Amino acid sequence: MATAPPPPSNPLSFPPATFQKLAPKTFLERHLQSTPATRPSGRGPDTFRIPSLHTNSLSHAHGSAVVRTGDTAVVCGVRGEVLSLAVGTGGRIVVLRSGEDGRRENEEGEGDEIRERALVVTNLEMGTGCTRDYHPGPPTDFAQAVTARLHRLLLANKLIPSKSLRILDPNTEEIKAYWVLYIDVIVISLDGNVLDAAWASILAALRSTKLPQAYWDQDTEGVVCYPEVSRYKPLGIKGLAFTASFAVIDLGAEKGGKVILSDPDEFEEGVCEERVMVCALEGERVGWIEKGGGVGQVAEVVECVHRATERFKVWEQLFAKVLGSSG
Repeated sequence: MATAPPPPSNPLSFPPATFQKLAPKTFLERHLQSTPATRPSGRGPDTFRIPSLHTNSLSHAHGSAVVRTGDTAVVCGVRGEVLSLAVGTGGRIVVLRSGEDGRRENEEGEGDEIRERALVVTNLEMGTGCTRDYHPGPPTDFAQAVTARLHRLLLANKLIPSKSLRILDPNTEEIKAYWVLYIDVIVISLDGNVLDAAWASILAALRSTKLPQAYWDQDTEGVVCYPEVSRYKPLGIKGLAFTASFAVIDLGAEKGGKVILSDPDEFEEGVCEERVMVCALEGERVGWIEKGGGVGQVAEVVECVHRATERFKVWEQLFAKVLGSSG
């Protein structure tokens, strides 16, 4: 009696890495349909990556911070430059070698001086080699879009007191000049959700920023800055605000419906078409919500807000550990 031939091997069997490239959405769906639901990275749908924070790493900046979440890492530097309001001075700056400080404190007035006088300039750049899809050249649409979002968040939350950027005439307390803050973020490694990491780096860099004491000198008709580091003053950043980003994938009603993925990585961002961003404030308040793609549902946004408030506590503890009460 002839023996039966062995069953043929499945010619459509692929290793996970190949399956992920050929059918990325199906690959993600299969992971999320497992019990318990697990993402390809091994995280649960509601699990954020653990953040790390270091400050004052750049010696030639007035403030700096390095933030890492998973394989996404960014470095932010803040540099102050003087903007003179006087005509004919050419923005001249005088650095004193000795003397007494004659500048007085001025009460913060009404109005959004920072927005009106463009006292904050924000920029995000993609570092060479930060991701396999990035090629050196002009700023990409992605980088410009993230820059615009960061700038809107900075202006909307009003964390920087206007009075900390004013340079006064000590005799009349008239505003003669301003500090302009140039905030540059460089992405040194990108694995998704660059907004949260970049925003945290900006906030940490601003809280670590100290500007030289400066005032307007009538004799020289210029801004006088003291060089002593001991005279430098922090910006006095008001409060905290942290963003939490999410990607949403619809598995279909028969497969479990929509699944919200906290802190999506680069692969998940490429698969999911629906995004949600929540900016959480102190006291479990919400300052900003962005949503793009898909059909919005109240329960979906409420869940994102809940996760964002929990994420706020993680960032708050990290900032307290690294920065203490600075700012």
